[in-house]
Parts: sequence; structure tokens; C-alpha cells
Amino acid sequence: MTRRADGVAGASKKAGLGIRIFAGALILTGLGCTLGLPAPASSDPRDAAATIVAMTLQAQGLPTSEGLIASTPTSAFASPVPVTPTFSRPILFINSNANCREGPGSDFKVVTSFASGTSLEMVGKDSADSYWIVRIPGATDTCWIAAEFATPGGDYESLPEVTPQAVAKDVPSRPGSLFYNYFCDNTSVTTTLTWTDTANNENGYRVYRLGAVVADLPANSAAYTDTANVPFGTPLSFSVEAYNEVGPSQQRTVNFTCQ
Repeated sequence: MTRRADGVAGASKKAGLGIRIFAGALILTGLGCTLGLPAPASSDPRDAAATIVAMTLQAQGLPTSEGLIASTPTSAFASPVPVTPTFSRPILFINSNANCREGPGSDFKVVTSFASGTSLEMVGKDSADSYWIVRIPGATDTCWIAAEFATPGGDYESLPEVTPQAVAKDVPSRPGSLFYNYFCDNTSVTTTLTWTDTANNENGYRVYRLGAVVADLPANSAAYTDTANVPFGTPLSFSVEAYNEVGPSQQRTVNFTCQ
């Protein structure tokens, strides 16, 4: 009788355990469906429960145990690979024909000139005077171009700032006596100017017609021919000055009317 009673009690305990496991499996199966996980293939409730737990942990990005899931989710935020920035060489693109001088300003000597469309290597900048310093093609010499005539490209922001130093100490001497000859008709006037080159430290000569610059000539110049499309009988005036980086000389001026 005692053994029979123990057998009934033991059977009841086993049945209760089976019911609890089965109920837990049902709950986990429902949770798996809620998380969008596939149902386990095993018919054993304990296997089903273990599989559902492992798959639930995987879905939440948590590590699994007991070797039920072989792979571990990989983080989408892997350590970035360091990138070294690269910079392009600074290039100056000439927009319109421009003189390239020994310094910033029209009082510096013209070294050379560049036509529109030319590309030049940039080696420096003078932000205060709005000038770029470029290397002369085929040479080691450099010269200065006004920013208004060109557009920079590449890594020009890192270029060094350059401050020009004046070479001359005094302005050049005033040109010697200014002479003129002219020919005019009903539509234009052609004037030939000549003067004496008395300066020995000039960077060049400038010629003005009616107060506006019409020519920028190299050092040691002593003549210039100008043609102006003006009506017959128009009063004209021409002036000539020498200049260097210190400034311009006094001018020589002539006035006449073609009639």
C-alpha cells in the first residue's frame, strides 16, 4: 500500500512537472512568434524551450550559451579606418591678360605677362594687397599677379603670406622734355610722344591720355605712339611719368587740339 501510494504521488509530481514545462514552452513559443522567430522543429518541450530562449537572446543582440547558436551578432558600428586627407596642388587660373610684377602694385616692375587661360603654380599670397605669387614657367623666379585677374584653385589657403620689400629708396627722376607730333582726320588722332629717359632707378613708364593710363612701358623707354578715336577738334592732353616701388615721378604733360 505504501509503495502504491508513493507511485501515485510520484506520478502526480511528474505529471505536474510536465504540465509546467509544456506551459512554459507554449509561452516561449508565443513570445517567439511575437518576435518574428520561426517555431522550433523538436517535439520535446524542453528542447523547444531552450531553442526559443536562445533565439530570443539572439534577436535582442545578447550572447547565447550552451552552443545552441554558433554565431554571435556583429556590431554595425565597427571602428572606422583612419583616413589621411589629401590636398591638391594650388594652381592660379588667369581670367584675362595680366602683368606679373616684382611686387604687389602697379609701381613694381613688370617681369612678364600671361594670357587669359594660362595656369600657373602658386607659391605664396599677399592677402593685404590682394596679390598672388606664382612661379614663372620654366624658371625658378616668381612674380606677383593681382587677384582681380585670376582665380585660385587647389589647396591655396595653406600658402604662406609674403610681405614685399621695396628695393628702391627714392622715386625716379621726372622724364626729360616731352615732345609730340600728331596727325588727325575726322574720326581719330594719332600722336607720337618722345621724352628723355633721365631716371636710373625706374621700373617703367606710364603714359596717360586725358588722365587715363593708355600704356605701361618697360624701364628705359623714351617714346610711345597713341591712336585715339575722337572727333575732329577734340582737345587732348598726354602725360608721362616714371615709376618704381616707392612711387611715381612728377609728370611731363603736353596739350593740343587737332584742327
